[in-house]
Amino acid sequence: MSHQGKVGIIYIYISICKCYVTKKKFISSTTFALEVRLKIIWHIFQTKYPRIMTKRTIAEVELEDSTIKNEDTQAETKVLKVDAKIDLPSEIPKEFALKHIEEFNKACQYIIKVDPTLLEPLLIHEAPLYLLTSEADNTLQSYFARLASVIVAQQLSGHAAKSIKKKFIEHFDNKFPTYKDLYHDLKDDDERKQILACGLSQRKMTYLDSLTTYFYENEENIRKLFDGKDNDQEIIDELVKNIKGIGPWSAKMFLITGLRRFDVFAAEDLGIARGFSKYLSDKPELVKSLISTRGVIKKSKIKHKKVNWKIYDDDIMEKCAERFAPYRSVFMFILWRMSNTHLDAVIKNENDFARGHQ
Repeated sequence: MSHQGKVGIIYIYISICKCYVTKKKFISSTTFALEVRLKIIWHIFQTKYPRIMTKRTIAEVELEDSTIKNEDTQAETKVLKVDAKIDLPSEIPKEFALKHIEEFNKACQYIIKVDPTLLEPLLIHEAPLYLLTSEADNTLQSYFARLASVIVAQQLSGHAAKSIKKKFIEHFDNKFPTYKDLYHDLKDDDERKQILACGLSQRKMTYLDSLTTYFYENEENIRKLFDGKDNDQEIIDELVKNIKGIGPWSAKMFLITGLRRFDVFAAEDLGIARGFSKYLSDKPELVKSLISTRGVIKKSKIKHKKVNWKIYDDDIMEKCAERFAPYRSVFMFILWRMSNTHLDAVIKNENDFARGHQ
């Protein structure tokens, strides 16, 4: 037995004696000897297997039910704490990384370095937009089709938008029209009526007019603009200015899904706001820091009467998102997942529409 072990046993013996003398309690020598032996066995077990005992202690402490008082309902809710020692992945698994493009993997590594808690929602499933098998179509026609898809789907349910897109594609012999062909078709009264019969409103016909005209008359400028680097805001401003029906949110979505830009953030998106609320729900210190360092206040425009989650102002969301620059688009993908927004389905529908699939 080591010197440290002998000292420990002597300490146990003295402690037991002191306890009984202090309490003036007298017991038989047999009982005393038995208690000493049990204490010694416990000491040896703790000394020999410190890691096991430490984990057990942490688990017992952190799995206890703690009562938290809800400030809004004044009700008491039981919360089960998670064991801090549970082994979770600390980096992107190799099999996950091998499915995605290099820039996306870099973004993931950067994000989990800033906040390791985001790894779990990140790995829920693969990211279709950034798969190696998902080749980017960097043609003007592809960009045009994606923007047209955004216009058609605006303010419609997923089912209604899909139905209109299906009729639109069928009208053009199951192939999405080029912007040159659609430009001329929209100038023809009879053809215009047939396109309108697909379910498009007069307002959206005006939007498509604006979109096709912009592409038809500015091919080289558009190509140069979209091929540029670090010009996200310039693209947003250009699209909003020149295409009716395309606002800042639509332009940002195009930057992400159409141009695959990695540093875009849309605080005005409902799914992002909901996911952000969930993200900050267990980060009171981060919330405190964000609020204490506020600059110009930008109020959220999201108004929901029956919302059961906290709506944060745009400036707070943007300030928080800055921590993940230059990969804020991937941070958005994670927030969408946390809010159960099925963006992958939206991207698939957009791709199918652009390719002329029904």
